[in-house]
Amino acid sequence: TTHTPCENDTGESLASDVAPGCVPVNMYHPSLYPENVVGRFGSSAEHDYVFDDRDFDTVYTQTLVSFYMTGNVFQLPADWIVGGIGFEYRLDDLDSIPDHVARDGLFFGFFADGGAIGDKYTREFFGELEIPVIAGQPAAEELVFNISARYTDDEFYGGAWTHSYKMAYRPINSLLIRATTGTSYRAPNLRELFIVPQTGFLNVFDPCLIPADALDELTGDYIPANDDREQHVLDNCRANGVDPTIANNNGFNTFSVEVGAGGAKDLNEEGSESLSAGFAFEQPFTNAFDLSIGMNYYEIEVTDSIIEPTPGYIVYDCYYSPSGVSSFCGRIQRDSDPVQPFMDFIDRSFINRDSEIHRGVDMNIAYEDSWTIFGRAFDVVLDLTMHRQIEASDLFVNDQGIEDFDDDYDEWGYPELTGEVNLRIDYGKWRFAWSTIYLGTVHQDPDGLDDWEDAINGASDTCLGPPDDLLCRDVGFADEYYHHSISVRRNGDRWRFLAGVRNLLDEAPPVVDATEVLSTNNSPIGYGYDYLGKRYFLNVRYLIGGLGSL
Repeated sequence: TTHTPCENDTGESLASDVAPGCVPVNMYHPSLYPENVVGRFGSSAEHDYVFDDRDFDTVYTQTLVSFYMTGNVFQLPADWIVGGIGFEYRLDDLDSIPDHVARDGLFFGFFADGGAIGDKYTREFFGELEIPVIAGQPAAEELVFNISARYTDDEFYGGAWTHSYKMAYRPINSLLIRATTGTSYRAPNLRELFIVPQTGFLNVFDPCLIPADALDELTGDYIPANDDREQHVLDNCRANGVDPTIANNNGFNTFSVEVGAGGAKDLNEEGSESLSAGFAFEQPFTNAFDLSIGMNYYEIEVTDSIIEPTPGYIVYDCYYSPSGVSSFCGRIQRDSDPVQPFMDFIDRSFINRDSEIHRGVDMNIAYEDSWTIFGRAFDVVLDLTMHRQIEASDLFVNDQGIEDFDDDYDEWGYPELTGEVNLRIDYGKWRFAWSTIYLGTVHQDPDGLDDWEDAINGASDTCLGPPDDLLCRDVGFADEYYHHSISVRRNGDRWRFLAGVRNLLDEAPPVVDATEVLSTNNSPIGYGYDYLGKRYFLNVRYLIGGLGSL
């Protein structure tokens, strides 16, 4: 039967507020419930109404005009000063137009998305000089300075100067000492400025609602002894107007919350200052083998970096911050009901992070040699890279000027030491490879750590406290972790064979308390650990003439 839109089987018109173009769907049509085959709607019109496409027509256009000239400027005893100047004009235009399905949020599980429309221009002037100060002198085989500067004029954010100074000093041919300092500038891009505000519904965990284990199954009364939430979480809930001993959703802490996002015209431009210094050394003592050592110290401070926080991050920073200070609490709106103060809306629009600082040291050692064993030649390459984290901090300042500072050094995602060793041995067409990845120890934020005294006070969620557990604490830390892999490869004229084992020793990820560290099945996720265990792989490739490979 063919139906006229917005009519039912009897021909009676549907309610006047039904959307234009609607098609009544008969959910009891026999064709939907056949035996042993896939069901289908009673008509193609019903199918086309229920199933549709969510499409965008996005056109990004960039017009670029640039000019650059370079040449010798002035001759010094060491060599010529080389200079360059240039100009660049860039026009960026974004038109991202949704169809009505995307615009009105008609797909289940998808929000309304209005797309983005906007354009802006950027003009830049820049220049660079490379100055060879000394060359071929005792204790100064080379001394070179490089100076560069750039002026950026953004249509919405005005102009700003950035610069870079570099130095390369070679006291002997085998040793290079280098240093760099500079600044950077980035104005918000078209998406960060012009994306049309959009809303949708996402499942969000609310730590201020009483967990199911802390509610009496019969009476629904609050049982403080069964509440495993940290004290600072309870304090943060109270500080933001929610009583965590009253607010409850019958034990359900996760529910659908309206979330909004969009471009922000009040964003500040990003800026940064960076410094790096180090050396590179190649051993000059023998031709029997090659050995190079490099080390570099860096520090980078980014100001007003533009981020797009997730709802989970906003909630976590607000309620789990050990300091009790968060710039994100103002982005959470709640219902005024004290018993069920559900989150009504979370604003996840772009925001500036006031400051972000990273400091550390990188080291690399590379060794190459040829070994002769039983009259056979083997080429050996050993490469070691190490990184030592010194600081990984960020700072937010809210509208009242209250600072929210967090240093993640030695915490999850920022171990003090990480490294990788790669060994490669080549013999003819064969290659053997061994790699080891190292992750150093990590801990929770010290301010939020469940230390031994929590067990004594009975405040720890996995330790019962006296008299049962006197010497225990929640596991929010991990020991050193090693991950080994090996492989063997043979390259032929047409064949290539590769086989190996990943996670050779079947090293399991650390076990942690899920209430302390982001994890699944008590294994931390997103920090570089292997969850798949030992596994084997085999790859065979055959080249067919000039047609390609199988």
